[in-house]
Amino acid sequence: MNPADQGARLTGSDGKTYPRSYRVNREAIRKAIEADPTATNTAIARVTSASRDTVIDVRRNMTARAGARLDARYVAMCTAIAECHRVDEVKDLRDRALALEVYARQAKNTDAERKACAIRLRAERRAGVLLKELAEAEMRATPKGNVNPANASPKVSHDSTPSRPQTLADLGVTRDQSSKWQKLAAIPEAQFEEALHDPAGKPSTAALVREIRNDVAATINRIPEDVLWIWGRVRDFESDGYLSKNPIAIYDAMTDAMQAEVRRIVPAMTAFLCAMLEGANHD
Repeated sequence: MNPADQGARLTGSDGKTYPRSYRVNREAIRKAIEADPTATNTAIARVTSASRDTVIDVRRNMTARAGARLDARYVAMCTAIAECHRVDEVKDLRDRALALEVYARQAKNTDAERKACAIRLRAERRAGVLLKELAEAEMRATPKGNVNPANASPKVSHDSTPSRPQTLADLGVTRDQSSKWQKLAAIPEAQFEEALHDPAGKPSTAALVREIRNDVAATINRIPEDVLWIWGRVRDFESDGYLSKNPIAIYDAMTDAMQAEVRRIVPAMTAFLCAMLEGANHD
């Protein structure tokens, strides 16, 4: 081999020598895989103008490193998720866990895949908690309560500019994700942890959401209709913003007949609700 050619080449992971552009090509392949971990090797090869064998080799090295990285960072990532107070930060952790999950699945590393899945689900659940808190804060700031919790927009404050509504798109979250993640947040802690450690199979967002939906439906079906009706009216009274309205102004706007009905019914209604609360306090 010509010494000049040897100086322009490097040794690959397979022990063979390649042009120095080989390293650049592998870096391009790595970035393409990170951008879309589910893309096929053939698709990545086409995009990066590389051979399919090279793509496979790069992916194999990435999955091996991902497994080792996951083992070393599992506890740290779980802790970071629990301590996150911003949706975009926990979303970033969730996306990284999803990529590690895909790499582990491709490497057939079941243990690493389950760990990555657990991290992702914890991140999605934490994001759901934060989105729900943002929705509740928005509803408190909006008397009429016309904000959809699944599409809540947090207020972001800046030192030199007034706060402005931040949309789900700003956070990189879709409406479907927001809805599902808030449902994950509604799952009791013990039930969620049990699902994560279930040896029967790997948990998923869809399965957990479906399970909580079935549990809620089963619970509601066991509750008498009159109980559901009272509960719904109480919630409507708050969500429709009546707690923040002026009751005197509302009464004054009524006709004489309407006021007479209110004077007749409200005392009895008040006594009924107070008795219900007294019964709860005696339990």
